[in-house]
Amino acid sequence: MKSKIFNVSLTRKKANLSYPIIVGDDLLSNGGEILKEFIYKKKIIVVHDSFFSIKSKHDNAFEKFIQSIKKLTTSVKLIDIPGGDHTKSIDQLNKIVEKVLENGIDRQSLIIAFGGGVVGDIAGFAASIVLRGINFIQVPTTLLSQVDSSVGGKTGINSKIGKNLIGSFHQPLAVLADINILKTLPEREFRAGFAEVIKYGLIKDLNFFNWLTQEYISIFNYDKNNLQTVITKSCQIKAEIIKNDEKEGAERALLNLGHTFAHAIESFGNYDGRIIHGEAVSIGICLAFKLSNKLNFCPIDDTQKVINFFQKSKLPTSLHDIKSLSISTSGMIEKFKFDKKNKQNELTFILNKKIGESFIKYNMDVNVLTKFLDEEI
Repeated sequence: MKSKIFNVSLTRKKANLSYPIIVGDDLLSNGGEILKEFIYKKKIIVVHDSFFSIKSKHDNAFEKFIQSIKKLTTSVKLIDIPGGDHTKSIDQLNKIVEKVLENGIDRQSLIIAFGGGVVGDIAGFAASIVLRGINFIQVPTTLLSQVDSSVGGKTGINSKIGKNLIGSFHQPLAVLADINILKTLPEREFRAGFAEVIKYGLIKDLNFFNWLTQEYISIFNYDKNNLQTVITKSCQIKAEIIKNDEKEGAERALLNLGHTFAHAIESFGNYDGRIIHGEAVSIGICLAFKLSNKLNFCPIDDTQKVINFFQKSKLPTSLHDIKSLSISTSGMIEKFKFDKKNKQNELTFILNKKIGESFIKYNMDVNVLTKFLDEEI
């Protein structure tokens, strides 16, 4: 399979920024050569999910990747961290920063984030603040991180108040997405990542959504050509949206379809694994479409089509699907108040006029939300 390479190009006031996303099969064994222009003769810190190690029996791709970059760098040091959203804490961030500094880095040194979205978020944030900012590379190993979180420069950790409330915008030098590594994922994690894939069709591309509804079984069977299409198409849609809105001043907020609901739902689980991000996004998107229909923005046929497809994908679609969490309307409303999209204490939601056309709804009526949630909980 031939790798696909395309650039994420961002328009900035002072200078434009562009970086490559490389998508293909079995890229990690040749990672050093692929990333040579970025890593040559530099000190490298690899922050990786503890699931992977050079002694891992799960997959030898990590070991091959480390050996390939060692040939071209001054030194390579490894920092392992656990996966899961509970890792995105201020304590874990401090541990990473101290370990990075202990390795005697300079401003030419580089952090490589090797893992899922959690690893990419916290390692990227560490890179943005250590020595007031050094470069980093994303090597995403989950479907969710390959199609979404590794691209766009959002880095950060969670607060006790809510998810991703502490962080920075720090763009990577490159993103290396190896399709083959996805086979190491538990089925639950793979399906959860698919929720973010569906999101891209819903916000911007009806044809992509329709293609997913036809090909989803082959995608779940790890068809490499279809997976390459899924990853590149998702990243291209995201890149086009953030091109002129790097820091979510307007249009980039569309990428948060379902996420206002999702982040609130996740907080009720204390990030302990009872519900994971993609599952919460699945429910959140279904709630966003139901609310869109209730407010007469979106036809009921489109709403039901979306819910049906998430169900076919074996993803949760309702708050009733997560009986292990004790969710309340008042608790959800309280969490909404800390959403980063809000302006002047007014709630902001991403809703849909139809499949493939999301929009930003400012100044959402709390009374409408309360009545809606009372019916859903």
